[in-house]
Amino acid sequence: MQRDTPQVFVWASVGMGVLLAVLVVHLRTAVVAGGPVAVPDIPAYLGIAQWVGGDGLTPDGIPFQPGYGLLIAPLVAISQVSLLGTQGEVVHYLALVVNSLAATAAVVVAGRLGLVCSQRRRVVGATERLGPQSWQVAGAAGLIAAVHPSLSSASRIAWPETLLGLAVLTVALAVAFAAKAAGSGASRQAWARAGLVATLAVALHARMIVLVAAVVLTALLCRIGRRAWASLGGGLLFGSAATAVALSLTGTWPTERLSEAAQLDRGAEPILTVAGQLLALGGGTVGLGIIGLAAGVWMAIGLAHARRLEPLTVALVCLALGALGAVLLGGWTLTGSERADALLYGRYVDPWAVPLAVAALAWFAARPALPRSESATSGIVASPCPPAIPRSTLPSSGSAVVGTAVAVAVLACAAVIGVAGGYDAAPRRIMTLSFSPAWTWLGERLGAVAVAALVSTLLGVLLVAVALRRRAPTSGEATSPRAAHVPEIAVGALIAAVLALGAVATVSNHRHLADVGAVARDQVAAAEPVSDAVEDDGLTCLAHDRTSVPDYALWLYRLELPEIAHERVTLNAGDRPCSELVIADDDLAQRCTNARHLIDEPAASWALWRLAGRRCIGV
Repeated sequence: MQRDTPQVFVWASVGMGVLLAVLVVHLRTAVVAGGPVAVPDIPAYLGIAQWVGGDGLTPDGIPFQPGYGLLIAPLVAISQVSLLGTQGEVVHYLALVVNSLAATAAVVVAGRLGLVCSQRRRVVGATERLGPQSWQVAGAAGLIAAVHPSLSSASRIAWPETLLGLAVLTVALAVAFAAKAAGSGASRQAWARAGLVATLAVALHARMIVLVAAVVLTALLCRIGRRAWASLGGGLLFGSAATAVALSLTGTWPTERLSEAAQLDRGAEPILTVAGQLLALGGGTVGLGIIGLAAGVWMAIGLAHARRLEPLTVALVCLALGALGAVLLGGWTLTGSERADALLYGRYVDPWAVPLAVAALAWFAARPALPRSESATSGIVASPCPPAIPRSTLPSSGSAVVGTAVAVAVLACAAVIGVAGGYDAAPRRIMTLSFSPAWTWLGERLGAVAVAALVSTLLGVLLVAVALRRRAPTSGEATSPRAAHVPEIAVGALIAAVLALGAVATVSNHRHLADVGAVARDQVAAAEPVSDAVEDDGLTCLAHDRTSVPDYALWLYRLELPEIAHERVTLNAGDRPCSELVIADDDLAQRCTNARHLIDEPAASWALWRLAGRRCIGV
């Protein structure tokens, strides 16, 4: 096989330019970013990095996976022996640098996934070359990965979501390559990589167990051989062992969360949250995510009759199974919250947004032009190879996928609107990154945002339907130049819409996160006088009043003061703090007559107090 050298050079030059721009923008954002986002996850992840990196005491009771902190820890260890230090702000910058590298790598992997899944080969003379559509899909895939908020905005937050998106892309590429090289040693190595990456991702976040299940189920559906199973098993075993060691050494398995998730009395609410996540997936990708999901489901149905496995088929099936697992898991664990974003929750399924969008692009790009007589009934779902299922078994590939996507979007929107009135708490912006402009412009009204997500999804589905009507003229039929370009225009409009939404959302999210980071920085101003007390008075512990200070505040202080212990106490219940210095609300003096105010937090409702005798003398 050979490639067209001028075309490869052009695409390579453009790709390198995009990669360089993405890396520069991400690194600049990391340097000028404010403090950590004020939710418990972020300072907890960074606290693990500080501890493993050799600075600070062992954190107690961390309910988050250790993988992200372990990745940052070597940089923390290096900074500890440099002039940078390991205070919270420096560790936060290091985490954003890791995210920047992951986001840049995701652009490469997304482009490669689009190339592998859309390859339609043409014979020129005695050589076989890649068709131009493969390079176009690869370029579009890279651009989408560069601007989509699930990668570009998530990288601005010190959490593992960007790495999770990269892991899903890597697994999809591995199983696609395994199908492409079926029967060879390279195929077995690809299955081993898929198992390894999927199990290592569990160390980043527990919900990635659905990615492991998706890889195993895909291998079962594809009926891979014994040697391939041995390779996959080896990857799964090695990754599982590494993850188990990390969890064991850090004691970070989310036992409490799993216990809560095991409760069965949840009624119909999980169904509603599943519907909302599917709608959020469609809205944030202008329908491409739902199209990819629907195509993958139809392909999974057809695998039982398949005679030959194509890379696109295997990748889409794996992605669809993983995405379904993610929304089902999210639907079960998100119940009970009154926040509006809990119903249109994007975070859990966002790692699959870009991979599904890329696979969807490859799906309709790889479909061959059909004669007019066959344009209405076109065989197996989205398969560029000979049909794996008789055409009478399934409806038209285009109509089946498009119809499924429309039905899912409409039903999901109806379900969300029907219960929108019960979710009146303010949404949390970082959980809705992919569709954040709608939340901002529509005043955070859940029902209106659901309608906007439906409109976005249906717009993309309509453009896909137009693109799928590409057909070849029958013998003797004249082709209208204008009609011939309609599918290409539809595809271009769809890609432009996805890029525009992603770019607007990314810019909006970065501004919001900068403001939130500035607020977080002004919520731990008391860390400086506490640090002085550590050096001058030998302070070893800082107490935090459980009833008046949110949980994330303790993690913010721990991030700035990792060298001392941090203990939660309930002053109203008569608990004795671990030291005279206590973080409590501004009106502590009204509850404790011996409380002496030391310093206010500029952007918080709590302050640093001194309780003489380490006890609260009630009014």
